[in-house]
Amino acid sequence: MMLSEEEAELYQNQRRLAMATIDDLTELKILLIEADMHVPAFVNNAISYLKKKYLVQDSTIGELLRKTLPIR
Repeated sequence: MMLSEEEAELYQNQRRLAMATIDDLTELKILLIEADMHVPAFVNNAISYLKKKYLVQDSTIGELLRKTLPIR
């Protein structure tokens, strides 16, 4: 299944937003830990979800492509 140019651009925009959100949430988590404050579960859950959706998924797709495409 090939993505249209528009779909690919949309996915890349979503991925960039997810990466920025992961960075922001990680920074918040570090600040809370440094202040000896409790890190709410939703912060950890959001980081985990975004990493799984946008990092693991890309890694898995990349591995699959490397295995199936001939090396030039």
